[in-house]
Amino acid sequence: MEEKPELSPSLSWTALGLLLAAGVIALAVWLVSLLWGPFAYRAGLAGTPGTLTAAHCHVTGSGKYSKRDCSGTFVASTGAFTDSSAHTYDVARFDDSPIRVQRRSDGGYTQPRADRAATALSVIFGIVSGAAALLLFLCLMPLKVSFGKGVRLGANPQPWGALLWLLSRVSVGAAIAAAASLLMMVVLAILQRFL
Repeated sequence: MEEKPELSPSLSWTALGLLLAAGVIALAVWLVSLLWGPFAYRAGLAGTPGTLTAAHCHVTGSGKYSKRDCSGTFVASTGAFTDSSAHTYDVARFDDSPIRVQRRSDGGYTQPRADRAATALSVIFGIVSGAAALLLFLCLMPLKVSFGKGVRLGANPQPWGALLWLLSRVSVGAAIAAAASLLMMVVLAILQRFL
């Protein structure tokens, strides 16, 4: 009867670490993909730009949570497409002039709003920062990786040194970008209230 070689503890921990790292990356990619569409439409980077001439608008909700929904005729900026039964939700303040909207790939309409785009961007950067921090933590777990007083991340054995250096920069950079996007969202929301 043949004996099967047992996996060494370090090899099984490495396999578990790689599995966890793959899970963190997959989760981060999935969450970012969910937020990328709304961000792109709110920023005016995706969809067919055009204007909605509102025939009817009504307010749903009340107070801080009230939203204005409008329906009317959408005309693409190029003039190549017209939809007489267009409907958009959550319209910012407007006057009698046509409302600038983006036609989404699903046939719906979204009004580009910088404050909402900044919110989505802040969350995207937060996800990237969190994922990089988790991956950095997973890289620091093995005993081979030294991280002590006065030791630079790049001084660790390769490929850990380069990976630790990269993940630490991505984590901190994305966290700073998330904070900047959040600050931009607050400033834009305040400006929108007063302008």
